[in-house]
Amino acid sequence: MIGTVLVAVGAVFWAGSEIQKATYLDRCFDLGGGRNPGDHPICVVERATPPLQLGPIVITAQEVVGGEMRADLDDRALVELRLAPGAAAALTAFTKASVGGTLDIRVNGRLVRSVNIAEGIKGDRFVIAVDMDEAESLAQDLGLNDL
Repeated sequence: MIGTVLVAVGAVFWAGSEIQKATYLDRCFDLGGGRNPGDHPICVVERATPPLQLGPIVITAQEVVGGEMRADLDDRALVELRLAPGAAAALTAFTKASVGGTLDIRVNGRLVRSVNIAEGIKGDRFVIAVDMDEAESLAQDLGLNDL
Protein backbone atom coordinates (compact mmCIF):
# COMPACT_ATOMS: atom_id res chain seq x y z
CA MET A 1 0.00 0.00 0.00
CA ILE A 2 2.80 2.45 0.93
CA GLY A 3 4.69 1.49 -2.22
CA THR A 4 1.65 2.25 -4.37
CA VAL A 5 1.23 5.67 -2.71
CA LEU A 6 4.93 6.47 -3.24
CA VAL A 7 4.75 5.45 -6.91
CA ALA A 8 1.59 7.57 -7.38
CA VAL A 9 3.19 10.60 -5.67
CA GLY A 10 6.32 10.16 -7.79
CA ALA A 11 4.25 9.94 -10.99
CA VAL A 12 2.32 13.10 -10.07
CA PHE A 13 5.57 14.92 -9.27
CA TRP A 14 7.12 13.83 -12.59
CA ALA A 15 3.98 14.87 -14.56
CA GLY A 16 3.93 18.27 -12.82
CA SER A 17 7.58 18.89 -13.60
CA GLU A 18 7.03 18.00 -17.29
CA ILE A 19 4.05 20.37 -17.49
CA GLN A 20 6.11 23.14 -15.84
CA LYS A 21 8.98 22.54 -18.28
CA ALA A 22 6.66 22.70 -21.30
CA THR A 23 4.96 25.86 -19.98
CA TYR A 24 8.32 27.54 -19.34
CA LEU A 25 9.62 26.71 -22.82
CA ASP A 26 6.36 27.88 -24.42
CA ARG A 27 6.55 31.19 -22.55
CA CYS A 28 10.19 31.53 -23.57
CA PHE A 29 9.32 31.07 -27.26
CA ASP A 30 6.44 33.57 -26.91
CA LEU A 31 8.96 36.16 -25.70
CA GLY A 32 11.16 35.54 -28.74
CA GLY A 33 13.74 33.43 -26.93
CA GLY A 34 14.99 29.92 -27.28
CA ARG A 35 17.23 27.35 -25.69
CA ASN A 36 20.97 27.79 -25.52
CA PRO A 37 23.09 25.57 -27.77
CA GLY A 38 23.79 22.31 -26.03
CA ASP A 39 20.15 22.02 -24.89
CA HIS A 40 20.73 23.88 -21.62
CA PRO A 41 17.41 24.46 -19.83
CA ILE A 42 17.52 28.24 -19.81
CA CYS A 43 15.53 30.82 -21.71
CA VAL A 44 17.69 33.20 -23.71
CA VAL A 45 16.06 36.31 -25.17
CA GLU A 46 18.41 38.42 -27.27
CA ARG A 47 17.69 42.11 -27.30
CA ALA A 48 19.62 43.40 -30.24
CA THR A 49 19.87 47.15 -30.47
CA PRO A 50 18.51 48.26 -33.83
CA PRO A 51 21.02 50.13 -36.00
CA LEU A 52 18.54 52.94 -36.71
CA GLN A 53 15.36 53.92 -34.96
CA LEU A 54 13.20 56.81 -36.14
CA GLY A 55 10.71 57.38 -33.35
CA PRO A 56 8.95 54.03 -32.94
CA ILE A 57 10.02 52.84 -36.41
CA VAL A 58 12.94 50.39 -36.34
CA ILE A 59 15.02 50.33 -39.53
CA THR A 60 17.11 47.20 -40.14
CA ALA A 61 19.53 46.36 -42.93
CA GLN A 62 16.81 44.31 -44.67
CA GLU A 63 14.60 47.40 -44.91
CA VAL A 64 17.25 49.56 -46.60
CA VAL A 65 17.30 49.08 -50.36
CA GLY A 66 19.76 51.85 -51.15
CA GLY A 67 21.75 54.65 -49.67
CA GLU A 68 24.84 56.78 -49.73
CA MET A 69 26.92 59.01 -47.51
CA ARG A 70 28.37 62.41 -48.26
CA ALA A 71 29.83 65.28 -46.24
CA ASP A 72 28.07 68.62 -45.83
CA LEU A 73 29.71 72.04 -45.48
CA ASP A 74 29.92 71.72 -41.68
CA ASP A 75 31.94 68.48 -41.99
CA ARG A 76 28.99 66.40 -40.83
CA ALA A 77 27.81 63.32 -42.65
CA LEU A 78 24.62 63.29 -44.64
CA VAL A 79 23.25 59.75 -44.86
CA GLU A 80 20.63 59.31 -47.54
CA LEU A 81 18.56 56.15 -47.23
CA ARG A 82 16.06 54.52 -49.56
CA LEU A 83 13.65 52.26 -47.69
CA ALA A 84 11.70 49.16 -48.66
CA PRO A 85 7.99 49.87 -49.25
CA GLY A 86 6.81 48.56 -45.86
CA ALA A 87 9.27 50.61 -43.82
CA ALA A 88 8.68 53.69 -45.97
CA ALA A 89 4.90 53.39 -45.50
CA ALA A 90 5.29 53.03 -41.71
CA LEU A 91 7.56 56.08 -41.53
CA THR A 92 5.21 58.11 -43.74
CA ALA A 93 2.18 57.20 -41.63
CA PHE A 94 3.96 57.99 -38.37
CA THR A 95 5.33 61.36 -39.49
CA LYS A 96 1.99 62.44 -41.03
CA ALA A 97 0.20 61.57 -37.79
CA SER A 98 2.87 63.31 -35.68
CA VAL A 99 3.15 66.71 -37.42
CA GLY A 100 4.02 69.27 -34.75
CA GLY A 101 5.65 66.66 -32.53
CA THR A 102 9.22 65.46 -32.38
CA LEU A 103 11.04 62.54 -33.95
CA ASP A 104 13.87 60.97 -31.97
CA ILE A 105 16.64 59.59 -34.17
CA ARG A 106 18.65 56.83 -32.51
CA VAL A 107 21.76 55.18 -33.92
CA ASN A 108 22.66 51.92 -32.19
CA GLY A 109 20.36 52.81 -29.30
CA ARG A 110 21.94 56.22 -28.69
CA LEU A 111 19.88 59.37 -29.23
CA VAL A 112 21.74 61.45 -31.83
CA ARG A 113 19.09 64.00 -32.67
CA SER A 114 15.54 64.97 -31.88
CA VAL A 115 13.84 66.90 -34.67
CA ASN A 116 10.52 68.69 -34.97
CA ILE A 117 8.16 67.17 -37.50
CA ALA A 118 6.98 69.98 -39.78
CA GLU A 119 5.39 67.68 -42.37
CA GLY A 120 5.11 63.99 -43.10
CA ILE A 121 7.94 62.27 -44.96
CA LYS A 122 6.80 61.45 -48.49
CA GLY A 123 8.28 58.71 -50.60
CA ASP A 124 10.92 56.19 -49.72
CA ARG A 125 13.99 58.47 -49.40
CA PHE A 126 15.18 60.71 -46.60
CA VAL A 127 18.43 62.25 -45.35
CA ILE A 128 19.84 62.20 -41.82
CA ALA A 129 22.65 64.54 -40.72
CA VAL A 130 24.89 62.88 -38.11
CA ASP A 131 28.50 62.97 -36.96
CA MET A 132 31.02 61.10 -39.11
CA ASP A 133 31.61 58.28 -36.59
CA GLU A 134 27.85 57.70 -36.25
CA ALA A 135 27.51 57.72 -40.04
CA GLU A 136 30.26 55.13 -40.43
CA SER A 137 28.69 52.91 -37.79
CA LEU A 138 25.28 53.29 -39.39
CA ALA A 139 26.65 52.55 -42.86
CA GLN A 140 28.31 49.38 -41.62
CA ASP A 141 25.26 48.17 -39.66
CA LEU A 142 22.83 48.89 -42.50
CA GLY A 143 25.12 47.48 -45.19
CA LEU A 144 25.53 50.75 -47.07
CA ASN A 145 29.11 49.87 -47.95
CA ASP A 146 27.81 46.97 -50.03
CA LEU A 147 25.32 49.02 -52.04
